[in-house]
Order: sequence, then C-alpha cells, then structure tokens
Amino acid sequence: MTHSIFDAYLIVDWSANATPKQGADSIWYCLLQRSSRGLSRRHLSNPSTRWQARGEIADILKDLAAAGQRVLAGFDFPNGYPAGFAHAAGFSGPSWRAVWDGLDAMIQDGADNGNNRFEVAAALNQRISGGPFPFWGCPSHRQTANLSMRKIRAYDDITPERRRCEAWMPRSQPCWKLYTTGSVGSQALVGIPVLKALRDDPDLTLKTLVWPFETGLGPPDTNDTWQIILAEVYPSILRIKARAGEVKDAVQVETIARYLAGRDRRGELAGDLAGPDSLSQTDRALIGGEEGWILGAGTLV
Repeated sequence: MTHSIFDAYLIVDWSANATPKQGADSIWYCLLQRSSRGLSRRHLSNPSTRWQARGEIADILKDLAAAGQRVLAGFDFPNGYPAGFAHAAGFSGPSWRAVWDGLDAMIQDGADNGNNRFEVAAALNQRISGGPFPFWGCPSHRQTANLSMRKIRAYDDITPERRRCEAWMPRSQPCWKLYTTGSVGSQALVGIPVLKALRDDPDLTLKTLVWPFETGLGPPDTNDTWQIILAEVYPSILRIKARAGEVKDAVQVETIARYLAGRDRRGELAGDLAGPDSLSQTDRALIGGEEGWILGAGTLV
C-alpha cells in the first residue's frame, strides 16, 4: 500500500498587480485536504492584494501545522534564478538564500499592491551589466537607462537566459521578462520576499523546508520533523481549459492541486520531487544550491 507524503495541498497563482485586483489575472489559491473520506476542497480564494494573500496563507499553514498536517505549498513563480545571478547581483551568502534575503531588502510592496519592482530590476541591471540587462520589460513610461521595454541582447553562459528546469518547459517564460503576456519576472521579484516571510515566520520556521534548496532534489525525509514544504509549480504544465463563466486561474490552482494529490496517492510524486534521472550531479548541485526546480519538469512532460 502506498502512503502519501502530504496530507494537504495548497497551490497559489501569484500576481504582481500594482493595484488591488480580483478575478482574472489576480491571486488565486486552492487548498485541498486529505481525510478518511477522501480529498476535500477547504479553500478556493481570490485575495485582492499580496498582503492579504500572505496573511491568509500564513494562517492556513499555521492551522494545518498545528493540526499535525504535512503540507505541500506550491507557488507559481520562479523561486530562484539562473546560476551566477546571486554573485553578479552582489548578494552574499549561500546563493539561493542570498537572493531571497537580497530581494527582500530591496523590494517595497505596500498594502495597496504599490511596489518598486521596476526600480529594483533597474538597480540590479546596473549592478550586473551597467545597463538594461539582464532584466527587461516595462511600460514605455517606465523605461530608463537601466531598464528597457524589450530584450536588448542575447544571453550567454555567463548570464544564462533560462534555468535548467526551464529547458524542460519550452512554454515557460524566462525570469528576466517583467512585463506583457506570460511574463513571470515581476511575480518572482515580489513573490520571493513573501516566500522568505513564510519561511522565516516565527511560528513556521522550525516546521518549514524549501524544496529543493533545503531538501535536495528529492522527496523530503518523511522521518524528519518538517510539516510544510514550499515548492515551485507551473500550472501550465497541464493544458487546462476553463469553461464558460469560469476564471482560468481558479480552475488551474484546483486542477493542479488535485493532480499532484493524485500523483502523491499513487506514489508518483516522489519521482517528481527527485527530478529527471538524466540530470548530472553537477546540475543537481546547481539546482539545489541556487536555481531551484519546477515541480514536475522532466517527469510530467
């Protein structure tokens, strides 16, 4: 008989909106919880701001941990950057954590969703290249000497365009793209500080691990004392279509939560957490130390 790794599945579709927003292209999250009666939906919510979402998610995680539940909390934005970014940006310490701490110190994100993500991107570009690279994408009136509306040059081995996981996901967008259709760069800039806040919350920090940075590229040790695993997901890993009258983001978070719960029940999620067998040890070290991984990249597709 297969035993699931997790008791609950929280999937979050993030947003970098600069004003409060609900409905399409805003924050949605879904919580599914397993019980003797099967899998039940506990929440399908659409908070209008990141502050509200962060507070609600923190409360949910605290309640689940207090109840002895083990939770997979998946967020749909990059939780790391291509190898070398931390050093190039001047962030010190272990690479993944240096990026989390560095962005948290730079990003200002208000209760009304007002934020300085474009200014932060421009400042990082200045540090890295002295010009509008590697971050790009913004409204025309936000262009500066250090931030361009468009990609200005090719990436290379020194500053890769994509993380290793994104090579397995050709439909995914690079983390440097901040604006227009499909972009995820802004979500990462304003989302990583939220992950850091959850990881470092005094009521959660001793119960929380970040996959794959703190677990290695593999399933967490079920004999350990963790209760919450923070992970990166990509809802478009599945081709999900909303029916008339449905909000696609809402459909996606619940569909992904149910899909991962099913794989967990069948014993398949452990393989997703381990990544593709073909990854080299060098790649695994870079993934676990700095770049991160999209749950299911190379194993679901």
